[in-house]
Order: sequence, then structure tokens, then C-alpha cells
Amino acid sequence: MTLYGDAKVGKSYAAIQLACALSQGGDWLGFPIRQTGPVVYIQLDTPRSLWASRLDALAEAGLPVHSLSFADRETLDLYPFDILKTEPVVHRDVLREAILSLPKPPSVVIIDTLREVHGGDENDSTAMQAVLANLVVATQPAALILISHSRKPNADMGPSTINDLRGSNYVVGRMDAICQFQKRSIAFTGRAIEHGVIKTERTEAGTWELAETEEQRIAAIIVEDPAYPSLRAKSKALAARIDKSEEACRSLLRRLTAMGRLTLGHEIDPPLSFELKPLQTKELGEG
Repeated sequence: MTLYGDAKVGKSYAAIQLACALSQGGDWLGFPIRQTGPVVYIQLDTPRSLWASRLDALAEAGLPVHSLSFADRETLDLYPFDILKTEPVVHRDVLREAILSLPKPPSVVIIDTLREVHGGDENDSTAMQAVLANLVVATQPAALILISHSRKPNADMGPSTINDLRGSNYVVGRMDAICQFQKRSIAFTGRAIEHGVIKTERTEAGTWELAETEEQRIAAIIVEDPAYPSLRAKSKALAARIDKSEEACRSLLRRLTAMGRLTLGHEIDPPLSFELKPLQTKELGEG
């Protein structure tokens, strides 16, 4: 997964919120967290003095940053850190050993930022293939989340969640999900989710939250209407009202439910209607 946007737009704040949600549970900007586990946040883009004061402020604002494990330039004792560098030490192995030394193996590793983790040509697909391969080796089996930057706008092509990520398109192709951060919105897309945009606001602490929208108002009305008894019926009715696909509306209802803004009963996560059975195996040479 990658989170990207212009400089100073607040990507790191959103990433820390995501890290806390992945560690503690709940939701991230309306997206429910289905599985939690230890999270490692590797910050290579900001000096420790500024980074530490930012974390202190977020902790005072109520964000559980204490649940995360952090590393930076001083922690790794390699400057500049370069995942591709092999002499006089293999930087990839140093990162790997630092992660393995933790009391519990992380479920997620966040790299902030991709540009600061290597010295290669970010526009070269071969170089970026090597960068991502080494990052995967250093962090596996944890899920990998990358923080990156937007490329300069192309007036001829227009805005694009996929094409606006800076660097080689190889990186985009490897990602399961992409989130593009702008001042008042987040655009997202992925292998298992269609493109969408959510309106956002920034708090005084710098964190992100969903903004109240007309879509949410309409969704609340439809949810309360007994004429739509099921999630599918609600999604279909909402799709007709806001001119979006039924799947996008179902996703919106799920996010609002995760945030506590809507109540849909137990329709979101129905119990399994079947039991898993052990696989039937055969000895080699049989039939």
C-alpha cells in the first residue's frame, strides 16, 4: 500500500493515525480495521528533534502512539540509509536485524518516505524493482506501507490517482491499494476496491477526520427508512440518490458504520453459514 501527496499536506499524520489503528483496532478515516498487530514506523524524512515533538503533541491529543515501535536515522546508525547499499555493510540486513530484534514480529512496517530509503533513480523501473524487493526481504512477512510524494501536475493528462504518484510506474503496479492525499480530500483505489473520494478535514493537532457531507446526510435518511430492510437495499437506494455505483455506496455505509455515524445492526458482518472442513489428501501414487 502507498500513501502519497504533495509536500506538507499531512501524509505522515495520516500514516501515524493508520499505524495506531492497525495496532489498536477501530477504524482509519472510516475504513474498518479487521486485524491488528504490532506496527513498526520507520521515519527517515524528518530530523528526530522535530519528529519527537510531533509525536508528543499527538500523544497529548489522544493518539496512542506509545503502541508503536519507531526507528529513524539515529536508531539504524546509518546515514544516509540506502536499502540498495552493500558496502561496507548491507543496509538491508541492518534493517532486517533491527526488526527481528523486537519482542514481537511486526504485522506492518511503514516507510516514511520511499524517496529517503534509497539512492537510486526513482524514475527507473529496474532500480525501483530492486528497491521494493530489498524492502520486502527486510520486512517480511509484515505488510509494507510506503509514504511517497506526488509528481508535478501534468496539464495535458489531468489529475489521476494512479498516474500522479512520483517516480516509476512499477511502484504503482506493485501496490494493492493507493491513497492520494489532498488538502480537503483523499482519493483511493486498489486491486479489490474501486476508485473513490472522501472529503476530509484537519484538526488543530494535525490529524485527519472525515468531513460531514451531503452524501452522509442522504445515507442517514436512507438507513432510517424501513422501506430498505437490508444493506443491499440501502446501498441500491443510496446509489440512485447520489449517482454512484452500488458497491461504492455499500463501502460508504460500511465506513460510516465503523465510525459510529450510522447504525446498520448486524448486516455488515453476518456469521458464516458454513463450517470449514479438513482437506482430504491422498498418498503419493494413489489413483
